[in-house]
Amino acid sequence: MQRLATEWRKYALGTVMVLAMMLGGGAASGLWTDSVLEAIILLVSASVLADPNGEPIDRRLFWLVAAVACAVLLQLIPLPALLSEAVRPLLLRRATEGGIAFSPISTDLGRTLGCLLYVSALTSLFLAMLRIRGECLHGLLPFFLTGVALNLVVAAIQYGASSRVEIATALPFTVTAGVFANRNHLASLLYASLPFLIYLATFRGKGVIAGISMLCVLLILLAAGSRAGALIGVAVMVLSTLFLSLRSRVGLGAIAGLVASLGVYAMGSWTLLENRGIEDLSRMQMARTTLEGIVDNWLLGVGFGTFARAYPIYQDTSEIVRNYVNHAHNDFLELIFEGGLLSVILLLAYLALVVWQVASVRYNLFQKAAALSILFILVHSAVDYPLRTLAVAVPFIYFNALLFHLGIRPKDRKSVRRVRVRHNGREIQVPIEAPQ
Repeated sequence: MQRLATEWRKYALGTVMVLAMMLGGGAASGLWTDSVLEAIILLVSASVLADPNGEPIDRRLFWLVAAVACAVLLQLIPLPALLSEAVRPLLLRRATEGGIAFSPISTDLGRTLGCLLYVSALTSLFLAMLRIRGECLHGLLPFFLTGVALNLVVAAIQYGASSRVEIATALPFTVTAGVFANRNHLASLLYASLPFLIYLATFRGKGVIAGISMLCVLLILLAAGSRAGALIGVAVMVLSTLFLSLRSRVGLGAIAGLVASLGVYAMGSWTLLENRGIEDLSRMQMARTTLEGIVDNWLLGVGFGTFARAYPIYQDTSEIVRNYVNHAHNDFLELIFEGGLLSVILLLAYLALVVWQVASVRYNLFQKAAALSILFILVHSAVDYPLRTLAVAVPFIYFNALLFHLGIRPKDRKSVRRVRVRHNGREIQVPIEAPQ
């Protein structure tokens, strides 16, 4: 009975992940699909967290999650107007002369409430994944790869047509790349799957299937035309080549084939960059303008989710074009602009935890694959906003759960010893865990 309940939680969380990867590809705010997905995530996560026999959670993670939720809530609490308005620049101050005694930090309560729901759904999902057993969390990988495969199929149909197919009626956003509205966010999902495919090919004996899957992922990455995706794809292949050649015992032919694939892919990426240009002056200008806003609002920020409202105040007239700027295309700068000093502290705390945990990973190669996927998405977040799309944010939560789960945490070096065994006529050293 206990096993049945455990399996049910695995399938429920896996189904949520696939649904998010298929319906959460919109980049706009206020989409009804995102609201439905957030409600489903909260319901499923609550059922998992209600289990008193779940796995323990690292207290550091619990306090970090609580701090993130409090950071959003703090911006909704009415504070004395003189306190909150005194640190604001003149253009963002409210009319305190009208007798307003209390004023929240956020300049748009509706958008900040939307961010609170988004953050609540993702953090509850993170805690729920940390509470299930380690083997069940490992068992969510097929669900993630299923979501990737479905996006590959849709993208192949779109890019294989004589003209790119767009779907404008099935979802509240126009589907242009896979089941995403943004080809850069599709690229994020695709390259994040590569470390796991390499792990399956190298250490799980799934070489043929994983090799074909990697080829399809790389082809769609090039077809999508995302410059960031192409560059990060090259980095993934380079690191994967080192990862494969240093930590496995595959033949030289497999390594040579991977190096050849890397060369072909690198040439295709360079062609893409030459055709579209490497520099993006508009994004550089957006970063400079966002920095100006950060300088003026470094203490409290302007409110989570209010970037599109506050950014035009700092725009130069030469920046004003037909399409308005909805995001900074640098998630780190945007978070600091919206959340102020508290966002900086929380970002540094999260990055410190990730670095600490990655440094402690020694023998668990599955966790190393998760760490690589986290790294690539964070790098991409410096030039885009993939984590503001549920279809990328939910897998990102899964990668973090894999890295921090106590049930699959790497053992201390002292608890692992190596013994010599004979295999295929030669001696090799095998790590063996000592009893605790």
